[in-house]
Amino acid sequence: METSEKFDLIFSEVAEMLSEVAECPVNDVKIDSDLPNELGINSLMGLEILVMIERKYKVKLKEEDLVKMTTPRIMVEMLLPHIQVAVA
Repeated sequence: METSEKFDLIFSEVAEMLSEVAECPVNDVKIDSDLPNELGINSLMGLEILVMIERKYKVKLKEEDLVKMTTPRIMVEMLLPHIQVAVA
């Protein structure tokens, strides 16, 4: 799987998680959406997303990484090196 395909797949999965927690349509989650200002993601919601990511991808992220994850693009870029995506 090429990096761009892997990026797109992870983004779509992260967007689903964000839309679930923010209680908004998944189409409202854009690659450069500002999580706190555009989607209303607060720190407690961020921790919930962090747990969802850790469970889904079986990775361990530091809570301090959470403050750096201000857009879906940044989230995916931080996750890419840690995630192996199986080819369907």
